[in-house]
Amino acid sequence: MGQALGIPDSGLLLQRDLVPVVDPNEPLDKLLLNKKFRQSFMAFADSCLAGESVHFYDEVHERCKIPIDDTVRRIYMTRHIIEKYIVAGATMEVNISHRTREEILSTTNLADSDLFNKAINELLQLMKTNLAKDYWSSTFFIKFKEEASMRSNGHDLEQMAGWNFSPRLSSVHGADDPFHQEHLVKGSGCTNHDSDATNQEL
Repeated sequence: MGQALGIPDSGLLLQRDLVPVVDPNEPLDKLLLNKKFRQSFMAFADSCLAGESVHFYDEVHERCKIPIDDTVRRIYMTRHIIEKYIVAGATMEVNISHRTREEILSTTNLADSDLFNKAINELLQLMKTNLAKDYWSSTFFIKFKEEASMRSNGHDLEQMAGWNFSPRLSSVHGADDPFHQEHLVKGSGCTNHDSDATNQEL
């Protein structure tokens, strides 16, 4: 949706040379600001059939990139998020409190920058409880570290040779591929105990 609205990508190409330093002791909300980590964590959550919270976070994050004065695009994005995640029976309905859901649905200002803040805070708590601990011992985190190492090596080659070398040309992985489709990964090491997992549509 972000691309459809012309929201600039937060550096899929510009940040490809940056090696994310991920510390499991860092707060999850801070780690999720890292696009590469967010993609990896999202893939893990999807494999546990509990990805709606991370997808919601990702789309709200994209909405924040729309300028405050661009109310038309902000409203359009807000409606998309509400229809996809907030309304009862939505395709990826998130598990938030009734009060928070009603506040969002009854708002008269769809361009409000803080509209989804309470929902994000509630879902971060769910993600910390139900997903974060399992993620660090999963194959998704191992793959994330390997790809970070590969990007680091690519950066070194570019600096040494002066070429515009990109590891994505020769070694495209799921988290790097913008056309990557989420697949159900078996044996990923996740424990499916997210209370809102049943809301996930296959």
